[in-house]
Amino acid sequence: MADPITATLVVGSSLLSARSALAQGAAANAAGQFNANMAERNAKVAEQNAEQIKRSSEFDINRFRDNFDDLQATSAQAFRYNGFVATGGTPLQVLLDNAREADEEIHIRRYNASIGQQQALESAAEQRLQGRLDRMMGRSAQRASYYQAAGSLLGGAARISNIFGPSSITQPQASAYSAGESAAPTFEGSTGIPFGPAEGYTGS
Repeated sequence: MADPITATLVVGSSLLSARSALAQGAAANAAGQFNANMAERNAKVAEQNAEQIKRSSEFDINRFRDNFDDLQATSAQAFRYNGFVATGGTPLQVLLDNAREADEEIHIRRYNASIGQQQALESAAEQRLQGRLDRMMGRSAQRASYYQAAGSLLGGAARISNIFGPSSITQPQASAYSAGESAAPTFEGSTGIPFGPAEGYTGS
């Protein structure tokens, strides 16, 4: 005979396992979405940093040029004050050397800025890739939880089927009638002729 208490425990255990699997899947998906959102935020910050590097570099270069122009003007004035012509000879060579060094400085600053900008953009790309991976992992974990929950429910159903299946039902025992024998006991007399049924037997 099937045990209803055992059946109830099997059902409850299956439902709890399925619910736990779904909860874990939902939590994993939520964590993946959160991580993906954070990665997207970091990517945007990195892009902003790249733009800030570019703007800051150009601002510094413009300020450097202004300072250099003031330096050249001061140098030319000093040459003229000392009686040298700033448009030729040594004074001109000095001014040209200063201009060449200034151009090199501007080139170095722009190069360094481009390197920093490129690194920031690469960081943004990596953050976005990580965000997509986090979303994929979250969705995958949630899908796996669906299969796990379904497996728990199917396993519980199989155990219930075993409890209430044919093997749990008591099979009827074969009787003397089904075997073609008389159910009532008989007796033999002195002549060997059987008679009966026994006294007190009430069967038909």
